[in-house]
Formats: sequence, C-alpha cells, structure tokens
Amino acid sequence: MGGIHAASFMNANRDVEEHPAPFDLPMPWPKVAAIEDVTPEERAALRASLERRSAFAR
Repeated sequence: MGGIHAASFMNANRDVEEHPAPFDLPMPWPKVAAIEDVTPEERAALRASLERRSAFAR
C-alpha cells in the first residue's frame, strides 16, 4: 500500500512540464494477473477451502 500511496503523491505533485509522464514505481506483484482456467469442481473446492479459513464466511 505504501508504494501506491507514494506513487499517487508523486504524480499529484509533479511538475508536468518537467516530468510529463507519470511516475511508475516498481511493484512486487504484476500489474496484470494471470487468469487461469479452473473447472467448476476445482472452483467449488477452492471456495470451500477459502470459506473454512475466512472470518467473513457466510
């Protein structure tokens, strides 16, 4: 979260004449997440696993 806040602050306060392109700080995760195909059975098992560990499970 700190990196996102820093980038937002830097871009909001940059001199657009001196730095026309926005600052893009490196992040430890990819910007676009890989979408994996999951079968309905795998999805149900993953959802059940998540609900067992979630504090917000229904």
